Amino acid sequence: MRPAQARFVIGSRMRELREAAGVPLSRAAAESGWDKGHLSRVERGHTKPSRELTEWYDASFGAGQSLVNQLTELDAAVRAGRDTSQRDLRRHIQPVLLGGSVPIDHHPDDRAELVGETIPDGTRVCRDQSFEKTWEIHNSGERPWRDRWLTRQGAAGTPGWLRSPPRAPVPDADPGDIVTVTMSLQAPAQVGASTAYFKLTDPAGRLYYPGLESPPLYCTIFTIYEP
Repeated sequence: MRPAQARFVIGSRMRELREAAGVPLSRAAAESGWDKGHLSRVERGHTKPSRELTEWYDASFGAGQSLVNQLTELDAAVRAGRDTSQRDLRRHIQPVLLGGSVPIDHHPDDRAELVGETIPDGTRVCRDQSFEKTWEIHNSGERPWRDRWLTRQGAAGTPGWLRSPPRAPVPDADPGDIVTVTMSLQAPAQVGASTAYFKLTDPAGRLYYPGLESPPLYCTIFTIYEP
């Protein structure tokens, strides 16, 4: 994942939590001690939030530790993308786009569109419960898909986080096709909200859609003690 994508994802989630609580940005600034302009830049993805700010949003808007966990996971995804790019540069693997490596068959006419999914955001799941989530993805571009993967962004098995395999295969698809991708996940042991992010990649984990116009697919659940 690129740094700009990570900033956009965490900033959008912070804005969603604040707006869901009915708190204007000016009031959040007054109560938190952070400048209103800074909060606006963070929520729009222009500035990376500090851990202290994400902790304040978590505590103020009832998110438990979900934002802190998401920030940590996104940071790990950015580091993984940077490591892949540096490795490709050492091996003289091209092309490189937008500050990071992309697959060899990357093409600007390639498009993907989410058209359906199971496990709606906020689904209540018991602690440590295993479940499956599926995404229906439309090849809405002009390029065929071959040997693609839905890859977890960040650490897949960190205790206390929503756990998953590192990746799941994406069926080959011609332009216009709709494919279904299924991922097995396990709820964390701790109660509260948790989110896992995924992106379409090649087998080495290089992003097919590195720009902000293609946000990650994700799964967000709320872990409970019992049904």
